Formats: sequence, C-alpha cells, structure tokens
Amino acid sequence: MRVGFFPVGEGGVEVRLRPREFEALELVSEILDSVGDVETDPGAARLEINAYSDDEEASAEFRRLMRSEVEQGRAADRSAFTASLQAAEGGQVTLSAAEAEAWLLAVGEARLVLAARLGIKAEGWGEDESEVDPPMALLHYLSWVQGSLSEVLLGQL
Repeated sequence: MRVGFFPVGEGGVEVRLRPREFEALELVSEILDSVGDVETDPGAARLEINAYSDDEEASAEFRRLMRSEVEQGRAADRSAFTASLQAAEGGQVTLSAAEAEAWLLAVGEARLVLAARLGIKAEGWGEDESEVDPPMALLHYLSWVQGSLSEVLLGQL
C-alpha cells in the first residue's frame, strides 16, 4: 500500500497509514490533552495568542475577549481529528475538506507544543541528523504530515 495523502473529490483527502504511523498520530491527542498551565508548561505558553507583539496589555485584552472562542475552535478541531483518526484505524480513511483542515490545525498545535517542550525556538532544528530520540522523531514525522497534507490541499485550490 502506498502511504500518504491523496486528493479525492471536492477538497477531500484520502489518508493511508501504516500501523506505526497511526500510533504516532494517536500521540497528537495525548500531547494536546497534556497541555498544562501557561506559567509552567512551555507548550501552553507557545499556544498562547500574542495578537499584538508590541503591546502586551492589548494582547492580554484580546486573549481575555477571545479565549473562549479560540478554545471552542481548538476543541472542535481536536474532536474532528480524533474521530477521523479512529476511522483510519484500518489504515485508510477519506477526510472531508473540514476534517483535513482540523488535521492541519491539530497536528500544527501538537508540533508547537512538542517543539516548545524540546526547547526549540528557531529554524534549523532538524539539521542535526544525530537527533534521533523519539520526541524529535515524532516532531519530524508530524512536520511531514503537516507539509504533505498542506501540499494536497493547496493542489486542490
């Protein structure tokens, strides 16, 4: 079976996974469910919205006003990701355009959390090929998922 992401229909995407890839993607939900407090979890801090980089007071007000809406959107994306991933347990699933977008957002958030917890703050993090520990390997894989899925979706525009 050829694995990866393949365009189908009106913005849909067929996902084909090996069992190990499925297991790796199951970790996305675990990572996102483990996000803690902004003060103690670098992953939570990385997900914090900074709408005005030059004005912390305005950013804080934006977060206060939008936090509930952002959290609801993230919860919906995570739920859609988890449900559609479970449908892929046999190795294959077809995602609607909305589900594919939820995958992009959930995987992107998991990448941000994982990178923050690994202390990655700048580009070039994947250039040292001696970095083969499991969290770094997962970060590389999630980067591939996000990039591959983005290419398929962009090709459908």
